[in-house]
Formats: sequence, C-alpha cells, structure tokens
Amino acid sequence: MEDKTCLSDDEVESELKELDGWVRKGLYLKKDFVFDNWADINKFLPFFTKTIVEENHHPDFSFKGASRTLSLEMTTHSEGGLTRADITVARALNNWNS
Repeated sequence: MEDKTCLSDDEVESELKELDGWVRKGLYLKKDFVFDNWADINKFLPFFTKTIVEENHHPDFSFKGASRTLSLEMTTHSEGGLTRADITVARALNNWNS
C-alpha cells in the first residue's frame, strides 16, 4: 500500500543522502539508469514493472535506445509533491543488481 504522506524539504534532502543517483528537481525525484548492454536492460525492465505494480506507484519514464538510458521522474501528482511513496519506489529500484 503506497504511503502518500507528504514530505518536507528537509525530509526529502535527508532521504536523498541515502538514494544513490537520485536528485530533486522541483516537485520530482529523477534518476537516469544507464545500462552497459541490452541484456541488462532486459533484466531490469521486468524488475522495474514488477516493482511499480507492487508499490502501486508509477513514475513517468522515457527510454533512449541509443544511449541505453531509462530516465525516471517521480512525484505524487494527487498530493502535489513528493511523498513517502516516491522514496519507497526509489529505494526499491536502487536495489536492482545486474
């Protein structure tokens, strides 16, 4: 169950210290996942979709095939900003190992 508890700026900054690769851009958390090869992409995508379905929290994303980069942007639109759910998904996605 996603936790839509809104986070203060200080809480977001504190959480970001533990979230390798994630940055805050306004109301969004952002990260680019860059892959060495297509085999890693094929492993990550099922992990990604399983994670966001299990957490019931769905980031915006785009994929650039030439650079093998999946760019994620996450916010809780219904709350107008960053919530515990955004942090939970970011943390879960960082647990991926190729």
